[in-house]
Amino acid sequence: MKALKVLGAAAIVAMVMAVGFVSAPPVAAHHAIQAEYDMNEIGSFTGKLTRFAMINPHVRWLFEETKPDGTVEEWEMSGAGPGALRQAGLVRIFKVGDVYDVTFAPAFNGANLGRVRQMTFPDGRVVTLFHEDPTSEEAQQLNQ
Repeated sequence: MKALKVLGAAAIVAMVMAVGFVSAPPVAAHHAIQAEYDMNEIGSFTGKLTRFAMINPHVRWLFEETKPDGTVEEWEMSGAGPGALRQAGLVRIFKVGDVYDVTFAPAFNGANLGRVRQMTFPDGRVVTLFHEDPTSEEAQQLNQ
């Protein structure tokens, strides 16, 4: 009788675990940016920054680009991780509502997504955000 209780408890635990695995949301694997973005191409747009998100694993900028015909396209750019931007002193320089000229490596799937390369600020200042590390010596020299 005791063996049946143990077996029954084990079966219940196994069923609960199985249901948990099946119902858990999928997790996106972190992969090389070259798998998602065409690093050999350069796209560009001019848009108003609507959100700047310091989230892991990559910082995100959301923009609205107003086309000449009045239609609005939304863009999402990604960059280095929050730690790298903090170290480079680039956390507080982006202002929601400001209009930026953005160059980026476009997503392979054609979506309005990109890996940011450079942003030109309303005052004309250009900040280069390399796809590797904005704290690199090369990036630091270009951002002075």
